[in-house]
Amino acid sequence: MQQFRLIFILFALMLIACGGSKSSSGTAVAPGSSTSKKVMLGLRSYILALPAGFEADKEYKLLLAFHGSGGLSADMQQQAEFEKLSTDYILAYPQSEQVEWNEGCGCNIAHRLGADDLGFVDQVIADIGNKYRLQPGEVYAAGFSQGGLFTQNLACNRSEVFKAVAIVAAPMSVQLAEDCYPTQPVSVMMVIAKDDGVLPYDGMSHPNFGLIGAESAIRLFAFRNQSLPEPVRRNLSNQVELTAYTNGVEKAELYGINRGGHRWQFSGFNTSAEILRFFAELNQPTLPQGSQRIEVAGQGYHVRSLGQDQTGPAIILLAGPNQNYHSDSAWYSLLQPMLAQQYRVHAIDRLGNAWSDADPELSYQRFAKDLPAIISALGEQDIVLVAFASSSISARLLLQQDNPDFTTQGLLLIDPDIPLSQSVASYSGYPVDWYQANLAALLPHLAEGRWTQRTADKLATERQQVAQLVPAAYQHLMDWQYFDLVQQQRLLVGHQQSRAREIANYANDLQLYSELELLTSVPVTIIDTEFELAEIAKNPDQAASYQQMRAEAAQWGQRQAEVSGGHYIAVNQQEHLLMLQQPEQIMQVLQRMIEPKL
Repeated sequence: MQQFRLIFILFALMLIACGGSKSSSGTAVAPGSSTSKKVMLGLRSYILALPAGFEADKEYKLLLAFHGSGGLSADMQQQAEFEKLSTDYILAYPQSEQVEWNEGCGCNIAHRLGADDLGFVDQVIADIGNKYRLQPGEVYAAGFSQGGLFTQNLACNRSEVFKAVAIVAAPMSVQLAEDCYPTQPVSVMMVIAKDDGVLPYDGMSHPNFGLIGAESAIRLFAFRNQSLPEPVRRNLSNQVELTAYTNGVEKAELYGINRGGHRWQFSGFNTSAEILRFFAELNQPTLPQGSQRIEVAGQGYHVRSLGQDQTGPAIILLAGPNQNYHSDSAWYSLLQPMLAQQYRVHAIDRLGNAWSDADPELSYQRFAKDLPAIISALGEQDIVLVAFASSSISARLLLQQDNPDFTTQGLLLIDPDIPLSQSVASYSGYPVDWYQANLAALLPHLAEGRWTQRTADKLATERQQVAQLVPAAYQHLMDWQYFDLVQQQRLLVGHQQSRAREIANYANDLQLYSELELLTSVPVTIIDTEFELAEIAKNPDQAASYQQMRAEAAQWGQRQAEVSGGHYIAVNQQEHLLMLQQPEQIMQVLQRMIEPKL
C-alpha cells in the first residue's frame, strides 16, 4: 500500500507540473501571424502550425513538439511558441492518446494500455510529408517533462528519422537507458534545472520509475554517438552550465540550469530560442572558453584569445608539429595563459587543426595567404609573431606579403625550419615522401577509421610525455583541460586526413620557403634548442644527417638574426616543445622584444 501511495503521489505531481496551463479545448489559437489548425489522424490528432509567410512551393524543416504528462498539444504550443521564433519550420504539436506518452520505460499507463506512440509519430511525419514540401533529413523533435522522456525514446528508436532532438526538464528512465541503441548517431540537447523537484537532475531510485541523472544521460547519448571522451565545459552565465560532447558531426549537450525548478522557460535562458539555435548550429563546433572562429573565404579558422584587457601589441602564436606531425594550439596550453597576464595573445590554428574547418587544399602557403584577414578580423594593428617549428614557413610567407592593416614589430622563431640544403633534404624525406606517394590511397583508408586506434595510442604516449615535460612549478598554470580538448580533436577522421594532406604538401611549402631571401623588414629572434641531439641518440645510424642539420640551424639562425637586427639564442636542452618545458625562457625573450617599444 505504501508503494502504491508513493507512485500515486509521483504521478499526481507529474500531472500538475508537466501539464502546464490547461486549456478548455484541444483547438489552438494561431500564435503571431502563423497559421494553426487541428489535424485528425483517425481517432488521434496533432496541431499543425505553418510559419508566417508560408510558401507552398518552398521546402521546410519539420519540428515536432511533445507536451508533458496530463497536458494537451495546445498547451505545448502555448509554451514553446516555436513558430513565433522561426520561419524555417513547419510545426507539429501531437496529442498523446493516453494521459502520458509511451516513453519507453515499460512502466506507465500508456505502455500498459498499448499506446503506439512511436507509430503515431511516424504517421504524423508521413501525413505532413504528403501535404507539404519538407527538406530531406531535416526532421527534429522537442519535448517537455514526460514528453521529453518520450523524445528520448525517439532518439533511441527513430535515430534514422530525427536529425536532432531537444529534451527539457527530463533526465532519463533507467529502463530506456538500458535499452537505448540508436541505429545511427543523433544530436541531443538536454535542458534541466538542478533543483527540479519532479524529475530530478540527479535522477532517483524507484522500483518502477527509476531515473538516471541528466549528466549520465548525456554521457550515454555521447557514448552511443561514439563521441570524443572529454566534453567542453563552460559557464555560459551564473545561471547556465554547459557540458558538450561531439563526435565531430553530431552533438550531445547538457544545459544545466542552476535554479528554475520544473519548467520549460528559465530566467536568462529562452529555451525555445536556444533549441532553435542548437538545431541551426549543428554544423558549428561548440568551442571552449576564450575560443572563436573567424571565417576567411568560406572556411572557419579557430582562434583562442586570452588577455583581452591588456594593452600594447598583441602576440600571435602559430603552432608547428612535433615528431608525430601533430600541430595545433595544444602546444601553447601553458605559454598562452602565462603571456596573457601581460599581453593580448591569440593562438591561431591552421585549417584541419583544433576547431578549424577541414579543407582539401591545405598547406602552410594557404595559411599565410589567409592570416592577414584573420589578424584584421581580430582588430589587431600592432603584433609580434611567434612561430614554432615549421610554422616558420607561414610566418615568413606572411611577412613577404604587403600587410597594410597591421604592423609586425618582431618575429620570434622557436626551432624553425631551416631553409638550407641538408635540412630541406631531410625534411622532404620520410615520411613526407611516403605521404606524397600514398595520399590518394591513404585518404579513403583513413575515412574508414583504420588509423584511429593507432592515432589514439600515439596521443596517449604524447600526453604522458607532455605531463613529464611541464615543470612542477608550472603545473598550476598549465591548462590541461584545453590541452586535452585540442589533443582529442586529432582523433577525428577529418583531422587525420588533414594531417596527411598537409604532410604531403609540405615539400612544396619547403621549396618556396628555401627560395626566399633572409628577412630584413622586421627584427627576427631565434630560439634554437638542441633537439637534434635527442634524435641522434634514438637514431645513431642517422647521426651524420642530424649533425649537419644542427650545424645548419646554428649557421642560418645566427645569420638571420644578424641581418634583421634580432638575436640568436641557443638553448642547451634537448626537448623540441620548449613552450611546455621552459616557458619562462620564451617570456623573457618576448619581454625584451616588446617592452622597449611600449
